[in-house]
Amino acid sequence: MRRRKLPLIVLGILGFQFSIAQTNTFPATGNVGIGTTSPQSKLQVVGGLSVNGRNATAGVNGFGNGIQLIDPSHTSIIFNPGEPSQLMFGFHTNGSMYWGNNTSYSMSLTKSGDLRVFNTLSVGSGLLPGYKMSVAGKLAAQEVLVTTSNWPDYVFKADYKLPSLVETEKFINENGHLPDVPKSEDAEANGISLGEMNKILLKKIEEITLHLIDMEKKNLNQQKLIEKLLLKSDR
Repeated sequence: MRRRKLPLIVLGILGFQFSIAQTNTFPATGNVGIGTTSPQSKLQVVGGLSVNGRNATAGVNGFGNGIQLIDPSHTSIIFNPGEPSQLMFGFHTNGSMYWGNNTSYSMSLTKSGDLRVFNTLSVGSGLLPGYKMSVAGKLAAQEVLVTTSNWPDYVFKADYKLPSLVETEKFINENGHLPDVPKSEDAEANGISLGEMNKILLKKIEEITLHLIDMEKKNLNQQKLIEKLLLKSDR
């Protein structure tokens, strides 16, 4: 009897070990906890989580697929859910990613690489008060569009009072800069608005143009008068 029971015991042990080596089974209902006896979700881990390995679906450009979020609708990773400090890192079905709190988005990144910051952005320094974006350093661009209003073509209207050159000279002598143009101290201390400065410079160019046109007319009239006087003197 003992000899018959021994092979059965060995086979039982081997079968148990074989079943464990293949997989771990979890209950079909309820929650599973690692490091806790009262899990609050389908799987709750109390402690650090380490992922070593890749899923069958490959990543992009050779990146491994360590974690998969499979959901036919939107899904997300949420920090401190339900708390005032809640932060969401969400994935949309259209391929976009969103960052946000429990009431609104703060940033989004589309699948095609379009990044949008909903509030403010600071690059290399703290944000300057009153501005949506600050850059500490040089900014390179092929083209910059600055929206503006009250473009100074009003200089060419009939009711515009063109300052005389005498008035302009007097202002320069008294203030050390052109009318409407910021003083060097203010410009160096506070910077200048690109759109506003372009309007000021265009206004000055238009005023100078009107003065040049007026001078040319006077020169032509003087030239005609000189020619008449020369004709009379020849007679």
